[in-house]
Amino acid sequence: MKILEFTRSYYPSIGGMEKFVSDRVKIYQALGYQYKIFATTHSEIQLENSQKDINVEYLKSLTPLKIIPKLSQCNFNDFDVISVNQVGYHYSYAVVKLAHELQKKIVVTPHFYFHTNRYKLFKKIFTKYFVRSIFQMADKIICFTEYEKKFWLNKFNFITDKITTIPHYCSIENISNNVLLKNTNDFLFYLGRGDHNKKIDLLIEAFDKCNTELSLWMTLNENEISKKSLKIVHLNRRIKLLGRVTEENKMKLLNDCAALILPTEFEAFGIVNFEASKYAKPLLVSNLNLFNEILDSRGVIYFQNSIIDLIAKIEYFSKLTEHEKQFMGKINYENLKKFSFSYIIKKYELLYSNLK
Repeated sequence: MKILEFTRSYYPSIGGMEKFVSDRVKIYQALGYQYKIFATTHSEIQLENSQKDINVEYLKSLTPLKIIPKLSQCNFNDFDVISVNQVGYHYSYAVVKLAHELQKKIVVTPHFYFHTNRYKLFKKIFTKYFVRSIFQMADKIICFTEYEKKFWLNKFNFITDKITTIPHYCSIENISNNVLLKNTNDFLFYLGRGDHNKKIDLLIEAFDKCNTELSLWMTLNENEISKKSLKIVHLNRRIKLLGRVTEENKMKLLNDCAALILPTEFEAFGIVNFEASKYAKPLLVSNLNLFNEILDSRGVIYFQNSIIDLIAKIEYFSKLTEHEKQFMGKINYENLKKFSFSYIIKKYELLYSNLK
């Protein structure tokens, strides 16, 4: 099996989709599939000195819709399957159309829908006129949750036989059980970017008003938050902006934090919840349907995206005993066993064997 994978962006760019595609490659490697990745030159902050995958080629893209002029030069004929991530950009339609014309097998992973309202008009037009065509030409459509699957089926009922649910996986084999008993530091950890779907300003304002001994550490740069929030950060020494962190430092921060906190109005999956669960951490997250599906509520404190509720839930967590916090973390760690590498790889093996 030879797979050509298309994605808007790839490591060392930092984000959920990049993490997902990077992890999917490990599945290809384990199954013995040959692969190549094409990523667009999507403009994002990248980590310095990061090692890039030799199987990745970056294609020059134009305009916010990621138009790639030289797409036809990507040697589609050398591959059995063309896999496309996201459906909200021009490249995804162009790739699927070209692959369809060449009679290649096509796998589409939508990553749910758009995360932000940037270029809203373009996205609305694209959704109305192109997404249906993408799904019509696809042989298989991969969703991460049943919630997402129902969303697409409600819009396009003709895809019933094509669509399947395969979540992210999380490997916990290399994590010692000692993490379930370790003492933690006194900071909440926000891991992610400052995208518009993240309720960063809400979190900063709420935390500033909290009666808590905890600190708040965030993987953000100053230019990712509003002037109002930046002013709060400068005045509140308990709030720390870390900027982008390396993978090694990320793991250390996850290991050391008191809990992960994730205020958001939309996620395709929220892989950071699994990354924190890997280190047996409690979770404080926005009350989203897809989180309800994949997480165990005993390890999670859900909050509404409001100042009042966020303050209440942070202060509630602060008053928990260490035993109660450790119990929440242990529940989250145990929950990951439902999303093991061995379980997810079988789903991919079945999907691709059915495409032959």
